[in-house]
Amino acid sequence: MAANASLSKSLSYRIYENGKALKDLTDNHGVILEDTPADYFTEYSAAANKALETAAAENAFFAEVWQSQKDFAEIAVPFWSGAQTSNANLGRAFADTLK
Repeated sequence: MAANASLSKSLSYRIYENGKALKDLTDNHGVILEDTPADYFTEYSAAANKALETAAAENAFFAEVWQSQKDFAEIAVPFWSGAQTSNANLGRAFADTLK
């Protein structure tokens, strides 16, 4: 329980401190926060996959590790990305009330 509490407190601290820093930068220093262009994610993923597949073709141990990561991702990523989308939408709904 103590380890979980410590992890939770550490994560909350970093989120809060980063939020304060971003607020200071945007409110007081003229920083403009832009969304990442939507095509970035698709292009990055394709480029990363190409590099990883090339490395896997050249190294059997790398191929084994890479396959285990892909197997994990097939299960974990759909769940986690959906959960993060829900969390982001809830957070945006609250943030919109602050404007």
